[in-house]
Amino acid sequence: MFNPQKKGGSGPGKKDHPKDYAVTIITSGCHFSGKLYCKGATRIGGKVDGEIVSEGLLIIEEEAIISAEVKAEDIVIQGHLRGTVEAHGKVELSPTCVFEGDIITPVLVVQEGAQFNGRTTMDPNRIMDRQASHDNKAYSTPVLGGTIRPEELTRVDMTMSGPEINANL
Repeated sequence: MFNPQKKGGSGPGKKDHPKDYAVTIITSGCHFSGKLYCKGATRIGGKVDGEIVSEGLLIIEEEAIISAEVKAEDIVIQGHLRGTVEAHGKVELSPTCVFEGDIITPVLVVQEGAQFNGRTTMDPNRIMDRQASHDNKAYSTPVLGGTIRPEELTRVDMTMSGPEINANL
């Protein structure tokens, strides 16, 4: 009576891959210590010490206090994070973010007001891997203001000191 899949039917309640839509939430007031592995979107508002691995979007909420090695597809940091962050896609530091450590990502967005104390590596190998999945076509990049191919990418080390930025090309 209440089961739409009864008698071999494929009713509207069936999902293709329920694990793909999983959401992990650690709310403010919770404390986790160890290795946290998440599939799907993840929101952390509590305290985490250790390691975080997320196969999807990871959001570090404003109340969060994280001391960890973090790996995820995309990361939005709104709270406090100390450690190393590695993203296959994009890392975004929100205005309320306080970050201390290293960031490895092909795309970094630092919003006005975010506090970033550390180093960043815009890993060209990750950009090339991402580009290879798009049929190895040339693409436009606002940072360089033109069209480039993955083989034209080189590593750029940026050193920040005081109000000026020194680029070592």
